[in-house]
Amino acid sequence: MTCKPDIKESLHESCRQYWDLVASSPVAIGVSSGNRILFLNSTGVALFGFSDPKQVIGKKVFDFFDEDSGPIVKDQFQRARKTKAGVPPVDARIILPDGTGVDIEISASYFTFENKSAVQFAFHGISKRKKMEELVFQSRHDWEETFHTITDMITVHDKDFNIVYANKAAQEVLKVPQTYGGRAVHKCFTYYHGTDCPPDGCPSCDCLRTGAPANFEIFEPHLNMYIEIRSMPRLDSNNNLVGLIHIARDVTDRKRAEEAIRSTRDELELRVEERTSKLKSINEQLKAEVAERRAAVEALMKSENEFRSLSREFNTLLNGIPDNLILLSPELKIMWANKAATAVIQQDGTEIKGQYCYSMCCDILSPCENCPTLRSFMSGQEETAEIVASKDKIWDIRAFPIKDQSGRVKNVIELARDITEKVNLQAGATRTRHLASLGELAAGVAHEINNPINNVINYAQILIDEFSSENRDDEIARRIIKDGDRIATIVRSLLSFARIRKEEKTFVYLHEIFSDTLSLTSAQIRKDGINLKVDIPSEPIKIPVHLQQIQQVFLNIISNARYALNEKYPGSHEHKVLEIMCDGINIGRQRYVRVIFIDNGIGIPAQIIDKVVNPFFSTKPNQMGTGLGLSISHGIISEHGGKLLIQSVEGEYSKITINLPINEQDRE
Repeated sequence: MTCKPDIKESLHESCRQYWDLVASSPVAIGVSSGNRILFLNSTGVALFGFSDPKQVIGKKVFDFFDEDSGPIVKDQFQRARKTKAGVPPVDARIILPDGTGVDIEISASYFTFENKSAVQFAFHGISKRKKMEELVFQSRHDWEETFHTITDMITVHDKDFNIVYANKAAQEVLKVPQTYGGRAVHKCFTYYHGTDCPPDGCPSCDCLRTGAPANFEIFEPHLNMYIEIRSMPRLDSNNNLVGLIHIARDVTDRKRAEEAIRSTRDELELRVEERTSKLKSINEQLKAEVAERRAAVEALMKSENEFRSLSREFNTLLNGIPDNLILLSPELKIMWANKAATAVIQQDGTEIKGQYCYSMCCDILSPCENCPTLRSFMSGQEETAEIVASKDKIWDIRAFPIKDQSGRVKNVIELARDITEKVNLQAGATRTRHLASLGELAAGVAHEINNPINNVINYAQILIDEFSSENRDDEIARRIIKDGDRIATIVRSLLSFARIRKEEKTFVYLHEIFSDTLSLTSAQIRKDGINLKVDIPSEPIKIPVHLQQIQQVFLNIISNARYALNEKYPGSHEHKVLEIMCDGINIGRQRYVRVIFIDNGIGIPAQIIDKVVNPFFSTKPNQMGTGLGLSISHGIISEHGGKLLIQSVEGEYSKITINLPINEQDRE
């Protein structure tokens, strides 16, 4: 037993069994009078964290609760004494001797003990329930968050039509106050119907009575709107009806639309009768319109076919233009290009549409400095420019603006033409004119030099004659004649090279061609420090040639050799050698003379050796060569019935071989 002996002795014998039952009850039960504990069964002693009732009896009951729960329990006990009845249970928290807390639910009821007011209280632990409530609360919080995002008005009611939950839409439209903790404090019909009690025949009442869902629409004057309400029964875990769930939505617009439709339908029914009489004439008119539309469709299809044909012809025309045509956006992106442009600027199969023109055409990261397209976008006028692109290509570019109805330039068509050959031809023509002027000047100078040189030679011969008669040494005079003859030979060669002739081929000794050619170049070769080795057969060889043309070929090859040797050896060097060899050979039944030029210069890269005879192709820097020398030389040798062959190893040597036919009958 866990009570005082005097209390137990005062009990009537008929209550002893009840007392034993209370003492051994699994529910904690105690008695308090004057706020002090008079009795506490063993379950309560254990729940308070003690092992002996003496540790509890006589102490104030509220001292065992935390600071938040103590006042609540005290108020509950006071209410029980005041009303002399039982009060609903409340949640509280007791503090154990070790300082930890235990959640309990405690109820109190009034009774008289020894003519004094007393309170009997019962309590039990609810920690597990609290944890479950937390989980339920979290779950409820999640679905409340979901319901708050729904535009329909959602309210949850208990069996007395009190609203225990309202989502955001219900709070805003129905003006339902916010609810907390699931406590029912608001009557639903106050906010749905604006009345103090449910309206007669309310379907929600039927739903609560029968448990069957109800759907209905009602006009609420206090809201000035039509509401569609769906009532659904709310069941507990034992499938008992505990309330309702309302889902409502504003259907005012729909109802008004339905009313408008009904009104319109009635009006239409009246008008149908009026229109019926007109249908016949309208049908006839429609037939005429259909026939007219059919004719228009046929004309449109014919026009479309003609347009398609014209479009194909136009595309064929644009693709047939050899110049590059590109349609550009304001950002200089390629929107369309004809085949010529695609063939020039497309790289590795890359799709050019949508690419920047300066990236694809010029391989740069920003627009060209003098871009005519940019100027055309800004000025709205046709613009032109010459642009030097990659690979030393020169393009003549014209930009034509395309304007919209407001006059704003929306696109530009760019027409690009490769004028590299034209520019090089102009440069070649300019150089040719310079050379022609130089030739005329050289011819004039040669004429002016020729007479004084002859006089010098004659005076030297007079000196020799006088020295012979006087038996004196004539070595100086002979040297004068020798050098004078050398100067005269150079002058004759210069006159021969500068003279423009329109004549047939003539038979010329090969050693005379080399003598005239080397007389013009030997001084420059010596100045460059080049070792010249010439191997020409002592036997005279005559070949039918245009002397000036063959001399031009030899001069060009020697000039190229000088450039290659000077690039590899800027100064004098023992390997700075130009070797010229000549010999007669037989190719089939034809007799040829083979002339070979070998230099130890920079050579020609293997990947371009097949291109060096192409017009305007040059390995020399800009302004140092036109790319016409070997091309013209190749043409001259071919016109003479011979062949020009090139062999080279980059960085080691170049070998030019020329085979020219010999007429055996005229050979001496």
